[in-house]
Amino acid sequence: MRERSGEAFLYDRAILDSRIAFVTASFLLAYGFTALLDRVGAPERFVAAAPPWFTLLALAAIGFLLHSMRVSFYYAGARAVPAAYSGFANAAVAVALLLPFATRLAGRSWGIGVVGGAFLGLAVATLFLAPLLRKTGAFSLSALLAVRFPGEAPRFGLIAAVGLSSALLAVAGAQIAVDALVDLTGAGRVFAAFAVAAAGIVVSGPGGLGGAVWAASAAAGVALLGLGWPIAALGFQGELPVGLLGGPGWSEAGALLADWRLMPAPMGLAVEIGAALAMAMGVCALAPVLAPAVTTESPADARASGIATLGWSVIFALLIAAAVAASALSVADSVAGQTAERLPEPIYAASARGLVAVCDASVRTPSQAQRACAARKIAPGTPLRPVDVRPSSDYLLGALPGATDLGAAASGLLASGIVAFGLALAAMGLQACGAAVGHDALYRLRGEVDLTSRRLAITRFALVAIATASYVVSVTQIVTPGALVALALAISAACVAPSVALAFWNRAGDREALAALAAGAAGLAAALIIAGPARKIEAYALSALAGATLALAAGVLSGLASRDEKPEADAFVRRLLHGDGEIIAPDKGA
Repeated sequence: MRERSGEAFLYDRAILDSRIAFVTASFLLAYGFTALLDRVGAPERFVAAAPPWFTLLALAAIGFLLHSMRVSFYYAGARAVPAAYSGFANAAVAVALLLPFATRLAGRSWGIGVVGGAFLGLAVATLFLAPLLRKTGAFSLSALLAVRFPGEAPRFGLIAAVGLSSALLAVAGAQIAVDALVDLTGAGRVFAAFAVAAAGIVVSGPGGLGGAVWAASAAAGVALLGLGWPIAALGFQGELPVGLLGGPGWSEAGALLADWRLMPAPMGLAVEIGAALAMAMGVCALAPVLAPAVTTESPADARASGIATLGWSVIFALLIAAAVAASALSVADSVAGQTAERLPEPIYAASARGLVAVCDASVRTPSQAQRACAARKIAPGTPLRPVDVRPSSDYLLGALPGATDLGAAASGLLASGIVAFGLALAAMGLQACGAAVGHDALYRLRGEVDLTSRRLAITRFALVAIATASYVVSVTQIVTPGALVALALAISAACVAPSVALAFWNRAGDREALAALAAGAAGLAAALIIAGPARKIEAYALSALAGATLALAAGVLSGLASRDEKPEADAFVRRLLHGDGEIIAPDKGA
């Protein structure tokens, strides 16, 4: 039996390697052909727009080709994804969370605050919680919490919190991809929103978590190439104004971002520490961040996947920071000393799309720019300062190839990387929410049976509903991706993370989990109302910290006041931390 198992493993691995080689070759050939078209003089707009649309289609094709009706593959990737690929995919998801705050990567220290907290939470999630989740055999975080707190009220409350935070991330990821298609390729917003929503359904619908993880792994490869190509090209030419690991250009870029009001003013050490703690709690309890570890073969592989996630996340973050900083410096150099009517043509084009403000106005022509600056008491013919031409963070993230004359192919590939990041986050958010609603709410206890077809149908219905919401949000732009990510992290920190912590305490039961959930939700809602509508991510973070503090206090006080023995809780904690961890019965539909 062992020999046959070994042969089967080698056979499956050979098939996997051949498929990976085929997909890699297909992407490289497509992007290489785009570069060739750029060299022979094909229309720049076509060359820049083709790679992102090909990326969207190719990632959707990966998810579709991995369709399955097997529960073990749909909800757990058949436990067969190698740790290296699982970690690579998870890095794409984790870094996509930070894309709306990309200027913070380029303009502020990573040691504390939003960015530092995000990486701290990612480390806790991937190195501690994810291996434990894989050890239990659970398909998701909400499934584990449903077993730990089986009462109807806490179970459905936690599933709702996990599902809501995952859905918000799915909508945010879709909007990131749509904004990249619209801003960087000139696509129509309605069509781009429909295409991204459809691609998200096709990636996560037919193949579930297995399809989403493999598509996210491919997306990470596209992003690595898209970000790495312009950075490497400028580095080899000696024209990269910043170094990946430091240098004098970083401080100048940070000053520019502050002058352009793309960086918040310093808020004090206490606020930064509070934001870091809240971000860490929010990220570590995010279902889409924990999901890729479920697809690995063993807890050891899940931990190896976590190490890969952290390593690739740092690399991606460095590349994004360098791209934003280099774009900022290049834009400043191109406009410094120029008059309003003699700015570079790409500045006028970007300003017409609302991506660059010239003298605090969106302009289409040099004459409009001259009038806008005259309204600010800048006389015609007066050289402008970099602060007078203010780009948006979205523009800086994708402007590096155009600002440094690397060509349309490089612009298209960088846009492909941003689209791939957004689609990876959307697919993983869709799958995590669908799994919580369609699987965890129906099937959780030993001996409980629910038809596989019914669970898959409900899951896919949830995917369609969320994708429809993402289409509406992307078209109407009623909320920004940054606000969606911040709210998802706040819900995770205030409503999910306290129950995750209580799950390791043998005095906590259903009453404690319900008390923590109710207190966390109430505290978060009250704090957000007090903060008002114009909120930065620090406001969301501090509101989440207030909610999490109330939640933990309510849960702990309830546990200390209870004199009831909780043998199930004691057995759960002991088996999870010191035993085999298999506390969930095998799924009969697998």
